[in-house]
Amino acid sequence: MSAVISKPRRALAIGLSCAISALLLSACGSDGSSSIAAPTPATPTPAPTNPLPASFSVQHAAQTCLWKGPLSRDNPNGNFAYPDSGAAYWSATVTIPAGAHLFVNGQFPYSRYISYVSYDTNAQPVNVLHDEDIQPATGATNPFIAGNPRYADARNYQVEIVAGSTPATPAANTLYTGMPGPTVTFWYRVYVPDQGADDTGAVGLPDVSVLNADGSTLSGDAACAELNPASALSTPNFLPQATYASLRDQANVPDSFPAQNPGDWHFPFNRTWNLQCLFYYLCSGTPAYQQNWYGNPDNAYVESMISRDYGTVAILRGKLPQVPATFHNSLTHVAGQLRYWSICMNEFYTQKVTDCMYDEQVPVDANGNYVIAISRSADRPANATTACGYGWVQWSDVGDGNGHPNDGLLIMRNMLPEPSFANALQNVLVPGQEQSVIGPYLPSVTYGSKASFEGLGCKAS
Repeated sequence: MSAVISKPRRALAIGLSCAISALLLSACGSDGSSSIAAPTPATPTPAPTNPLPASFSVQHAAQTCLWKGPLSRDNPNGNFAYPDSGAAYWSATVTIPAGAHLFVNGQFPYSRYISYVSYDTNAQPVNVLHDEDIQPATGATNPFIAGNPRYADARNYQVEIVAGSTPATPAANTLYTGMPGPTVTFWYRVYVPDQGADDTGAVGLPDVSVLNADGSTLSGDAACAELNPASALSTPNFLPQATYASLRDQANVPDSFPAQNPGDWHFPFNRTWNLQCLFYYLCSGTPAYQQNWYGNPDNAYVESMISRDYGTVAILRGKLPQVPATFHNSLTHVAGQLRYWSICMNEFYTQKVTDCMYDEQVPVDANGNYVIAISRSADRPANATTACGYGWVQWSDVGDGNGHPNDGLLIMRNMLPEPSFANALQNVLVPGQEQSVIGPYLPSVTYGSKASFEGLGCKAS
């Protein structure tokens, strides 16, 4: 049965939203899996005719003196900031010596996407340098350029990390930190490594080197000794528990709060506006856009709060954008409407990801439409399988991770849309445009039971 939650009183909402803003100044707080799940597309792209590169048989180090992580669903100390299980993330925080230059030296992975992103002290992204914008070394090939061979042998590059603001004309292969001081934080991301590759995309993590003011060069452990890197992942930025309680445990709201039936989607313009929208339904205005929680500037997001109080199975119906199908070792990089798409289920309070499906994993019909069931493992419909033509995403058994076991947070990602793709999340400019802009690519959210979903049958039968 459908229900619409009554809105909490506006005066109370405005008063508490001010408290939210104040508390968040001292606690600001997206995106990983150390075992990235493989897709099962209906029509895999051909694999290379030659054997895979020898590096595919190497299990590269999960972290180095520079890189800490990975941020991951499977890493108990690194599942925060709402990571995506189709990706792996590493963080680095270092202090650049006066007059020195900091470089990372890597190989382009065998993967869908990579990037370097710098962050300020509030976990807000400052600058991004992603794969196709990185110039390869002389004689090497950037496999992320459309039309380039993805399995080129020579794939080296070098990126410089520079403290300070981004100039009007940025230097090539340079990531600016936006921070005036010598201590800088930046992350490295790898999305969808090819079949047979480890989380680094079968090339290992980038090395570090330092060119000192006196002309001397250090690399590896010697460079790290001079940079004094952080010994752990970047610090998570959680909401204070008292703040979250004031949001979630309001008086005179139903158990299903703040979810609605049918579910609704909101573009998270900034942290304070987003909390007001999710928990007080104050979703209008012209808010400034600012990503938080270690977000990726190459992604845009929409989110929906859902509740098992409406039904043990949430059902998503939508259309999947076209993406490059890379997992099955495709030989050439081709463009799509998006570079990457995913749906993830999360615990709101802990920022943990429970499960995701990314584009190549999602069963679709001839028109690109999908149906995805979201439930606890115990409630998984028997037909919620790729073989039957339906997707399935696991719902956390602990809900929000803070005493509300029926809660859930859905996050949908769009990465690097083509300019011609008008339905991308990136084109939502003001609140309320979500449906009109995203159109059929914004999934409906309804509810049912295990039995009712099983009543849909098996498309393949």
